[in-house]
Amino acid sequence: MDSEKFSPRLRLAIVSLSFFGIGVVLPFGHASSQARNESEAAPGPVEPAQASGPVEFLERYIAEVDDLTANFTQEVFDVDGALIEEEASTGRFSLLRPNRFVWHYDPPYELIVIADAESLWMYDVELETATKAPLSDLATSPAMLLSGEGTVSEGFSVRDLPSDDALRWIELLPVEDDSEFQSAKIGFRDGIPEVLDLVDALSQRQRIEFRDVETNTGLRRRDFEFDPPRGVDIVGDDESL
Repeated sequence: MDSEKFSPRLRLAIVSLSFFGIGVVLPFGHASSQARNESEAAPGPVEPAQASGPVEFLERYIAEVDDLTANFTQEVFDVDGALIEEEASTGRFSLLRPNRFVWHYDPPYELIVIADAESLWMYDVELETATKAPLSDLATSPAMLLSGEGTVSEGFSVRDLPSDDALRWIELLPVEDDSEFQSAKIGFRDGIPEVLDLVDALSQRQRIEFRDVETNTGLRRRDFEFDPPRGVDIVGDDESL
């Protein structure tokens, strides 16, 4: 199997740490535990006022989401805007803050990418190979730099974009020059993230559409543990992804 098929998916996993890792600064991520503890029941997603600024919009959503699951479709475009793969990738995405997520890509190129708060695993189901690296290897991502103590405006330049198809679009540009992505646009419908549009460090564009999104369903840490099946070859922590 051509390993280049996996490179956009791996880059998505790395970019995910910027969004969903330590100090998560996007709507899928690291909510304030204090805000959650002040409520007797876990709130569902709410619709931030459309009149609120983009930073306030994001931070209000962040404060109300602990976990998230969704089906997704991913398309990857080259620098000229042409599709890299004829068929879009599909799969299931899950998140538990902080530092835990799973991208499970459907066959025929079945790939499972797992962050378990300590390591990043990439498991190629067909080739029966798993690659493991510590999350600390990705310390240059904005999320790692923030380490849970920053705010949206500290890690990103944030602005509203014109609405399209009833989506509220917010653009984020990373402050750090060595980020794994150049820009990110998030489309919200009724307060729920529906589209993530990324331009990565190689100027390739990834468009991820989420559907059947559910939040605060009570996911557990064990849902993000990876136990390599018997017979799977494992490339250790000292190897580069």
